Amino acid sequence: MTGPTTTSARRRGPTHREQGRVARVSLLIPSHSLPPLDYLVPGHLTGEVRVGAAVTVPLSGYGRVGIVVGFGGSADGRALEKVRTVVRSLSLPSGVVKLCGWASMASAQPLPTVLQVALPPGTRLAYEVIRPAPDWPWKAGDQVTRTELRRTLGPAASRTAEVEGRISLSPVHPERRMVEWAVASGDEDASPPQRATRQRELLRALEEHASGLPARELLRMTGAGRGPLNQLVRRGALRLTARPDGAPISYTRGSGVDLDGYREGAERALKAGGSWVWRTSTDEGPVVAAAIARLAVRRGGQILVLAPDVGCVDWLVRDLVRLLPAGLTVSPYHGSLGRERATAYEAARSGEVDVLVGTRTAALVPLASLGAICVVDEPNEDHRASRDHKGLHVHARELAMARARIEGAAAIFLSPTPSLRLYAPESGARRLSPRLPVRWPSIGVVDMRGTGASLSSSLIDGCREMVRSGGRVGVVVNRRGLATSVSCRHCGHVVCCPSCDRPLALRSEPETDPGAASNNGVPKGALVCSGCWRREKSPDSCPACGSERLRAVGLAAEGVRDSLAEALGVEVGLVAAENRESEGTRIVVGTPRLVLREGWDMVAIPDADAFFSGYLSTEKGFRVIYRAAEASRERLLVQTRSPGHPALLAALRSDYESFVATELPGRQALGYTPYGHVAEISLTGPEGEVRRAVESKLRPALGPDVKATEIMPLPSGPDGGRISWRLLLRGRVRTEVASAAAIVARSAAGTGGKLRARIEMDPEEV
Repeated sequence: MTGPTTTSARRRGPTHREQGRVARVSLLIPSHSLPPLDYLVPGHLTGEVRVGAAVTVPLSGYGRVGIVVGFGGSADGRALEKVRTVVRSLSLPSGVVKLCGWASMASAQPLPTVLQVALPPGTRLAYEVIRPAPDWPWKAGDQVTRTELRRTLGPAASRTAEVEGRISLSPVHPERRMVEWAVASGDEDASPPQRATRQRELLRALEEHASGLPARELLRMTGAGRGPLNQLVRRGALRLTARPDGAPISYTRGSGVDLDGYREGAERALKAGGSWVWRTSTDEGPVVAAAIARLAVRRGGQILVLAPDVGCVDWLVRDLVRLLPAGLTVSPYHGSLGRERATAYEAARSGEVDVLVGTRTAALVPLASLGAICVVDEPNEDHRASRDHKGLHVHARELAMARARIEGAAAIFLSPTPSLRLYAPESGARRLSPRLPVRWPSIGVVDMRGTGASLSSSLIDGCREMVRSGGRVGVVVNRRGLATSVSCRHCGHVVCCPSCDRPLALRSEPETDPGAASNNGVPKGALVCSGCWRREKSPDSCPACGSERLRAVGLAAEGVRDSLAEALGVEVGLVAAENRESEGTRIVVGTPRLVLREGWDMVAIPDADAFFSGYLSTEKGFRVIYRAAEASRERLLVQTRSPGHPALLAALRSDYESFVATELPGRQALGYTPYGHVAEISLTGPEGEVRRAVESKLRPALGPDVKATEIMPLPSGPDGGRISWRLLLRGRVRTEVASAAAIVARSAAGTGGKLRARIEMDPEEV
């Protein structure tokens, strides 16, 4: 496993020579990125210490928890500290540890940071009292925090108690709430009469579950009310007991009939293993995932289904419960579950869950027997953490491919428009026969060249006709706000971010009326940079020439909503980020992520060119146009000033292969994704420390195939903090780019907090 440099944890005080096996332990210390340390494995723990074992070890006199990531042979006369105990409840399978090592390398994140994502959620560390001293206020078996120990005994006495074995570092798992369970009594004399249909349905549902079911789940499965349940209790046919809350498991109740048409493709992928691309329509995603899940479970394995966000997870769980044959178990896994997330983790690890549906962090959950991984809506940008997220910065696609390779399983990626990084032959992913859309809307393209208008009469008339006929229209724009930029009518200057050189978008302020205009004709609001989140008030005059002839240009959600409402004389809804107004109206304007989640009688795109504004955005633009056509039941209307754009035409024709054949050669020549990798490094700290980390440590270590840009100063970030500097690394080999970025991260970690570094691998995908 690729990992950080290994060092030795040496004894303090008197030392002696001792031969034995040496374990390399990655310590799980928050806010630190120590490399794995060497510890001696005592004889009585030889059989328990393995790769993935969670162990307690000493460091600076205190106990620490770590994960064994490898072995270094024997001590060879080195004076090493010993492994103290093995913490079985935190131990991980060796395959998951290997996956964490790969993810650490691929994201240039410290290995302990990645390992913590794979551990049981909600676990905290405390000390168990083993042999209390007479004057201690605790008895044997009590759980005590380190703070309580140091406050009561003092630092020196606490350290001594740990060395003497009077206390032992121990994990504390989240407490599980008590819930009501229904258990059949088995007393035939207590059976309800034949006419009590609901009561008999409840008992039949319990027949397949000898240990019972949560009462809430039983009522949901049968659709019965509380009355029939209480009557069965009074009869003695079942009893209600209080038990610790189980995992959020749902039991499937379908027939599986709708899945037979996908069996051949699923069998081919699962039999061969490895990574597979399956081009299926967006609406077919849950059915295809269910077909793969049914076959994987039949082959004796569990399946991991990865979805881009929490809403999609819940939606998939409902569909899988409805589609899969009765008798299987399905559980969600995401951060919004609270304490139930920990129980879902344990149920998956023990094999109680057949189908685990989760967001990207679920890719690191240990499973009793992994049979397959299915990634739904693979190119969705939510499959990886946002820039300001502190968790794991690896795309779910990459995690799925790596885990399938490590554990010998199949990884199947579903999307009508897979990412070019996956679809390029160099990815190694094989392809299943695509399932092309059976329905495609009528297409209308409006050439806006030379018109000077924002909304054409064709678009306005189309919306009016659809509303009159009782249909609904979804209007898709690229940005939220009032306008995409502000420019000067006199000199043509566009107000740009001084650091990113991107046009500043105009957004309304919450306390201002979006329709209110300033003296210069530009609506009042704030100018916001989508790159670094710089925010400032809209100017009263041109920063370049001083003219007051400013204008707001470019179509954004709020501006389009206002224009349509004025032209049509009807209420128009808005769905864009935090702004959600009148979502149930006939016409709704918003960003693609929100508007295209549902179907519409007509979809209109007022500014298709905005989705193709940069070279690397061509792929995203193709995907938006394609998805808009999928979401439209009758008509798709597109306004553009580039009606001959190859990617636009390919999307309108549903011709993904043509788009790939046109796009990949140019990217390969330039070394862009998927043929190259980028690390974006944000550095916070004094300029001297930044220069030292980059000029003294990074640049001398760069190989000929990795290029670094100059250090660029940055303004404050979206969280209000100060991101001082930015550096980009480019190269064709991911490991080389990530290794170079890790040099900066280690250099920042060694400054004692003076310098902080944040690494973002392949930021184009975000």
